[in-house]
Amino acid sequence: MKKVLYIGWIGYKNLGDELMYELFREQFQALGNSYHLDSVNIEHKYLKNVSVQDYELIVLGGGSILSGKGYPLHPYIINYLNRCLLLKKKVMIWGSGIDWIPKSSLELLEKNKEIPLFISDEERKKLQRVFEESVWSGVRGPLTLKLLDQVGVKTSKVSGDPGFLLTPLSSKTPGKNSLSGKNRTIGVNWGTSFNNIYGENEERVEDELVKALNELIKKGYQIHLYTVWSLDLPAIRRLYSKLSDPNKVFLDEKLYNHQELLSLMENFTFTINFKLHANYLSLAANTPFIALGYRFKVFDFVKSIDFDSFIISTDYPEISNQILKMEQEILEYYYPIKEKMKSYVQQYRKTIKEPFEHGLFI
Repeated sequence: MKKVLYIGWIGYKNLGDELMYELFREQFQALGNSYHLDSVNIEHKYLKNVSVQDYELIVLGGGSILSGKGYPLHPYIINYLNRCLLLKKKVMIWGSGIDWIPKSSLELLEKNKEIPLFISDEERKKLQRVFEESVWSGVRGPLTLKLLDQVGVKTSKVSGDPGFLLTPLSSKTPGKNSLSGKNRTIGVNWGTSFNNIYGENEERVEDELVKALNELIKKGYQIHLYTVWSLDLPAIRRLYSKLSDPNKVFLDEKLYNHQELLSLMENFTFTINFKLHANYLSLAANTPFIALGYRFKVFDFVKSIDFDSFIISTDYPEISNQILKMEQEILEYYYPIKEKMKSYVQQYRKTIKEPFEHGLFI
């Protein structure tokens, strides 16, 4: 029996993080009965109870788990994976990413300039070793890769997020959305990150979003509000209460699983999304999207598919006007956008599946 341990930010019923583990598990099941999978939350209070000796392979899964609040590169996870290697265990980095990078550092990184990273020489060497000795390593996006390059990691690649494995069940050809007047619906994902966003002012972003949605309603759109986490419900209810024509708005409080959301998104003309994996779901449904860039990870995602034109930083002063400009661009280039999205999904799906095609190298 080949035993594998998956480490992720799981157990808190946040759709995006749970989704990445589910996608791993789906691929893993195809390996057959000679493989066994366990999972654990990345926090110390859970990891400390796991015996690494019981496993042949330790997988650092999807999500922003190479970092933590206040730590662009978290010493804890670096040290943990290094200890796994010292115990002669195999390690794999599967679509993991970085977050919690200040906007000033993000802008430097986008210009290929050095950013301040407070990491000791010892931790730097451990990080390099973890990637060099991993059986396979792929990170979420090119910004994560650039940051790792600055600390001497030269052995990884952009695999894309596990979300690229999403496939709709309802149709073989995703994207049944329409440009016809009466059927035009915008899916809108809103929630909270407790002001841990660029600009640190979710209320201002919400009010800008309200202004844009009221204008889009005047243009004939229906609005479908949805969320991906129970803690987002108060925020989306508040957003709904501010809209001028509730008859044109559906406040959907159901917490869908990913397949249900995919089926829903196939019918939207486009989406506007706060949470990162709402964008991946829209991508999988082949429904164009506007991403609200609230932290580093969202920029990492759009860079991975060359969609810089469709992200608005949450510290941008005129979010409402920018949404309305993007709506026009989406309508003008609707089908080329969908083709581009489909192409990137196919490309990354092949990459993120590579470890399974090699029996996870164990």
